[in-house]
Formats: sequence, C-alpha cells, structure tokens
Amino acid sequence: MPPLSALTTALTSRLARVWRETALILPGIALALIIAIAAHRLIAELIPVVSGLLIAVLAGIALRSLGWVPAWAERGLGWAAKTLLRAGIVLLGLQLALGDLLGLGWQVLAVVVLAVGVTFFGMLGLGRLLGAPRGMTTLLATGTAICGASAVAAAAAAIDRGDGKDDDGAPVQSAAAAAVAVVTLYGTLALLALPALGALLGLGEEQLGVWIGASIHEVGQVVAAGGVVGAAALATATLVKLARVVLLAPVVAGISLAGRRRRITADHQGGGRRPPLIPLFVLGFLAMMLLRSVTDLPAPTLDFAADVTTMLLTTAMVGVGASVDLRRLLREGGPALLLGAGGTVLAVGTGLVSVLLLVS
Repeated sequence: MPPLSALTTALTSRLARVWRETALILPGIALALIIAIAAHRLIAELIPVVSGLLIAVLAGIALRSLGWVPAWAERGLGWAAKTLLRAGIVLLGLQLALGDLLGLGWQVLAVVVLAVGVTFFGMLGLGRLLGAPRGMTTLLATGTAICGASAVAAAAAAIDRGDGKDDDGAPVQSAAAAAVAVVTLYGTLALLALPALGALLGLGEEQLGVWIGASIHEVGQVVAAGGVVGAAALATATLVKLARVVLLAPVVAGISLAGRRRRITADHQGGGRRPPLIPLFVLGFLAMMLLRSVTDLPAPTLDFAADVTTMLLTTAMVGVGASVDLRRLLREGGPALLLGAGGTVLAVGTGLVSVLLLVS
C-alpha cells in the first residue's frame, strides 16, 4: 500500500488538474447560459412559433461569424456543445412514460412507426440522390423523423468518430448547426400549415392531433400546433410526438452501430479504439424513461426536470452554433434545404396517409 504522503500528493495533483480544467470551461459555459436564458426566457416566449433552440444556435453562429467569441470562452463553449447536450438528452427521458404511450393503441403506434421509418430511410436515400454529405444526411434524417434539434444533437454524438469529425472527415458540429436550422425552419412551416390543412380535409380533432404529432419536427412546435386546434388535439399530438421521441434510442443506437462497422472495416487490424455499441447517454435516456414509467414522480419534480432539460439543451445549442464555419454552412445550405424539404414532405405525407388508413 502506498504511503499516506504519496496518496495525499496524488490526490492534491488530481484536484489541481480538475480545478484548472474547471476554471478553463466555466467562463464559456457562463456565456452560453446567459445567451440561452435570453433565447428561451425572453425571445422564444415573446415569439412562441420560434424555437428557443434555433435562436440559441443562430446566436452562436453570429458570435463566431462576427468574431465575437472571446478566447476565454472557447473551451467552455466546446464543452457545452458535447457534455451539456448529452446531459439534456438523458433528462429528456423523464418526459416519457411507457404506460401513457401504450394507451394510444396499436393503430396510432403503427402511424408513428411508419412515419418515422419512411421519413428516416427515405431521407437517407434522397440524400444519396442529391449528393448531400453522408453526415449531414444522417443528421437531417434523424431530426426530421424524430424530434428536431434534440435528435440532431443525439445523432451528431453518434457519428462523431472522436475528433469532432464524421467518418468522411467533415466537421460534425458545423453540419449539426445547419441541420438544426433546416429542421426548425421546415417544422415551423408545418406548424403553420397543418392545422389549416386538417380543417380543409375535414379531419376530426383526434385524427388531426395524431397527424400533427406524427409529422411536425419539434416537440414545442407540436404543442403549438395542437393548441391551435383544441385541447383534445393538443393532448393527442403531444403523446404521439413523445412516442416518436421513444424511437430516438434505437435509431441512434443503429447509427452508432453502422458507424462502428464502417470503422472496423476500414481498420483491418481492428486494433483501434472501438466506440461503444450504444452511446452511454442513450442508455441514460432509457434509464430515465424506465424510472418515469415505474415510479410515480411528483408533478413539481417533473416540471423542474423539464425546465432543466430545456436549459441544458438550449445552452448546448449556443456551443453548437459557436462551432460553425459560416462559409461552409452556406456552401452546404443548398443540399440541406432541398433534403429538409423532401423529408418534411415525406413526414407530412406518410403521416396523413397513415392517419386516413388507420385512425378513425
């Protein structure tokens, strides 16, 4: 056993390293948090149609593009873009209870699976046709099919090979910021269009709620669109949307597995470090969902967790935006916009056909 003095020295050295690292990241985290509070509490509440996550991303892009990111904030913004993001996705699981989702019935769950599957795999194929970068295509497909910015962030963590780039060598955070902007744009258009289209098509309130929940990208956009229709549509749309969020775990695990196989194939020796089959934050997301399903958590606790989740994700989006090279984003904007439009048409069309066939 090492002498006490050696243990004390080792502990002191480790604590000193932790303190130095903390001192490096705290200023950037504080900057991101201030911007996130402004984005969520001020701007997004005044303009509910606009996602606070989008505002945070755009603010980060503006800081970088205008050269306003101070050197002392760099480490903290990068840390927020990864660590706070994963923490927010873990807590997102507390919004989901399996019992509530199973109560929707097999027809509605079938609508969810069809909408997510057709949108995700259809966008992967469309991305290849358009010649869009593989990483960008994966991020847009995940965000459009499941839950907007949160899904983009989860997919970005899964395609990152460990150095901030995907398997093709493209910067992950730059693509993620573009994907968040595109997904939020088309989700907002769907939010404005679907309530009116549902009325023109003569859909009942439950049918319209299912269509909204199965088609619109962001959870907040679904809530806004459902609220326009009525209380019953709002409740149905929110549950259907959360059912889509449940599919985040298997989709991200599949993305991670596909990337793992590509890396193993590229490394014939197989001696490099292999990423985990299922990212730890996805396991955390599933654990939180299980906790919510098997325990009766008080409403104030759930409300507090939802607020913390929102702020973690919004703060992380500032870091994501601040990592963007705007010139690269503009170069990739054309394919991303086309792919996002095609994916939104797939999501809305598949959702409508499925509702008409399966939901009375």
